[in-house]
Amino acid sequence: MKRALEEVVRALREAGYDVREDEVGLSARADVAASFAFRLSKELKKPPQDIADEAAKKVNPAGFVASVHAEGGYVNFTLNYPVFAKAVLKDVKVRGLEYGRPLVDSEERVVLEHTSVNPSGPVHVGRLRNSVIGDSLRRVLSYSGFRVETRYYVNDVGKQMALIALAKKEEIAPDADLIKKYEKYAGKEDFKTFFQYVAANRKFEADPEFAKHVQELIQKAEAGDGKALSAITNVAHTCLEGQKKSFNRMGFVFDAFDFESQYLTSGAVKEVLDKVKTTRFAAENETGFGVDLSEFGIEKGGGLTVLARKDGTSVYLARDIAYHQFKKTRGDRIINVLGEDHKLEFKELTTILKEVFDFTTPMEVVHFSFVNFEGTGLSTRRGEIASVDQLLDEADAKAADEIGKRGIGNVDDASLIGVGAVKYHLVRQNPNKPISFKWDEALSFDGDSAPYIQYACARSRRILEKADVRQNMDYDALSYDLTQQEKELIKQLSLFPMEVASAAEKRRPDLVAQYAYRLASLYSRFYKECPVLDAAPDVRERRLLTVEAVLTVLTAALDLLGIAAPQKM
Repeated sequence: MKRALEEVVRALREAGYDVREDEVGLSARADVAASFAFRLSKELKKPPQDIADEAAKKVNPAGFVASVHAEGGYVNFTLNYPVFAKAVLKDVKVRGLEYGRPLVDSEERVVLEHTSVNPSGPVHVGRLRNSVIGDSLRRVLSYSGFRVETRYYVNDVGKQMALIALAKKEEIAPDADLIKKYEKYAGKEDFKTFFQYVAANRKFEADPEFAKHVQELIQKAEAGDGKALSAITNVAHTCLEGQKKSFNRMGFVFDAFDFESQYLTSGAVKEVLDKVKTTRFAAENETGFGVDLSEFGIEKGGGLTVLARKDGTSVYLARDIAYHQFKKTRGDRIINVLGEDHKLEFKELTTILKEVFDFTTPMEVVHFSFVNFEGTGLSTRRGEIASVDQLLDEADAKAADEIGKRGIGNVDDASLIGVGAVKYHLVRQNPNKPISFKWDEALSFDGDSAPYIQYACARSRRILEKADVRQNMDYDALSYDLTQQEKELIKQLSLFPMEVASAAEKRRPDLVAQYAYRLASLYSRFYKECPVLDAAPDVRERRLLTVEAVLTVLTAALDLLGIAAPQKM
């Protein structure tokens, strides 16, 4: 489709009209429409319709364009479908799963950070949207030619780690009730950490002396006491091993795990604090030392954004500044995926980096709104949790049950369907919109869901298995007398490269999900109304190519979302 749009722009310019590329696009009233007449109307002192009429007469239909007419001030173009369809089908056939990728990769290096949950227990379902958006964005950017490095930041020196480390030292028993409640997962490292953390936090809130020792342990660790630091960081490393198992189950890929403790032991955090002290932004009050960002509209904690407490220990923000100083050495652009509740923190971070540290590496954030998992809003501290492991187990069970009811497919594929359903349901909408996770929608075979798209792939495979699609096709010998359903399907196939490019540019993987659903929906109508195997030979060959193209593009689109399609459903 991009070539068709470029051809329309070129034809209008050759006809003498100063047309911008953004004035030519898809239209409901025609295949392609140009709106430049509205902009030129004032300059030429003519009604838009008159300008459009004149332009339509001057443009000679050729190539991808079959006809031109003016309506409502727009210049409308109808595609030459025999030429257009042949080009699209051949392009998909030749490029395969590379269809949609740019022919030349970008040299830009992107450092992408997402998820980065606290290592104090299992990954909570509330964090899952972050991971799904981040992993899909990694795939979309990589597919679009960017050199993406995905990093995960581990808060291994926070108060929670010190709490658990001290509880272990003082032999405070893990919460026995929780071990019994989550018996199925009791052997997993992150759950073990969680059982210990709940017991430790109970002790922390009830025993001032214990709370005092926790703070002393943190102070020792930051002061360079290797034994204290090791005790704290070991807790995080153990928990992370369990969390990684959940990430692996979801198919999330990280290139590196970075630990906060690295920036303490290397002296990078001290350098951050020392640098701040030399600037006009340095400030101090009863809570500690930090920066005054009030001139930038950031007024927090009595006008102070704290970087170090009164006892000299650094806060998360100070270590995050040091971390981003490292990240800029790894790429040309930094992208963070964060919940909408972190908007102020991100503004503080970027303001300090720019104003205090002359940070020039472009930094972006993809904020996302929260998910209501059917009323689940649980706290790790209270000993209540809705973990990713529980969600995936439920997804597997429900998917297996659905396979059994339908009597089609393999129960062994339940995980592919269940994981796909969860991922798609979390990524399909604009990240800024809150969503409610509902199993009946996520696992539906008849709506905007992963199983619906996966089923379209399975249908395509069944047709292709029954036929023999020639590899060396004579495209000129095929019939291109297309039905309306075929025209719409071909046009949708042609849009995939543009949709992926848009998703990458806007940092919106949900656009790929929405595209996949539109393509699967059009294919469903084509499947019902356009016989393939029983069609006349020349039509049969073309429709087989169309089915194969749909399977290729849907497979590529699903892969960009981290979703695989079972062979049979």
